[in-house]
Amino acid sequence: MHLTLSPTMGLPHQPETTLHVAGDILTIDGTEYDLSPVPEGGEGRADDSPFLGPITRENGVLRCTVRVVLGQTAADDQPPHPWVIAKALGVVEIPAIRKPLGGGAA
Repeated sequence: MHLTLSPTMGLPHQPETTLHVAGDILTIDGTEYDLSPVPEGGEGRADDSPFLGPITRENGVLRCTVRVVLGQTAADDQPPHPWVIAKALGVVEIPAIRKPLGGGAA
């Protein structure tokens, strides 16, 4: 699966988006989206969802853009986006720059 992430800063105490890939199923914040109906060379759309634009399949690879919310540990200044990730299986790590850990070293 080829994911393009479009990040946005979350509201105070809003959790960061979680993503997981299992075959043609993309789980976003606990909601499973079965993308298997998207045909080779075709496209689909998921209304009222975190997907932005069409979902396509090219050479067997699903491609989609997903809006992700960054949590409280994300730094205010982030690299230019969108962020592109190729993921075949498992948890998708959001490549946000994180705030330095608090506390000082003695």
